[in-house]
Amino acid sequence: MTQKKRSYLFIISFLYFFLVFYVVFLLDYRLKEDFYGSINMIPFYKCYKFIFNYENSTISNKVSFLKEFFGNIILLFPFAKALEIVLQKKITLKKKCFYIFIASFSIEFSQYIFNLGIMEVDDIILNFSGGVLGAYLLNSYNESIKV
Repeated sequence: MTQKKRSYLFIISFLYFFLVFYVVFLLDYRLKEDFYGSINMIPFYKCYKFIFNYENSTISNKVSFLKEFFGNIILLFPFAKALEIVLQKKITLKKKCFYIFIASFSIEFSQYIFNLGIMEVDDIILNFSGGVLGAYLLNSYNESIKV
């Protein structure tokens, strides 16, 4: 890989990390949360409520739920690759999973500590799932093209 390409990837990775920070901590919707500093430890409680109250939900609530659900999956999808680029070394899939979990837990715990939202086990599970899916697909792609 050329130095110029490595530099671009490094900058893109830092922009990704900044974007994650911005989305998690600085977006305006954070100021509208009703349950600052609370914890939801019931797995998939929001999903359960959404499915069983689907008929009574407004379009706005449905869109909001879907954005949050898929947003949590997508948030850490590129995390493992960005981490490899910034650290400039290959990381095993097992270590990637560990780092993804730590990042997801840290995001949620920080939201709780700094009163920026709700610490939810759903978000940890969805962030982790998206990050692991991204890491797995990246590893599969790299193996298929022998990178």
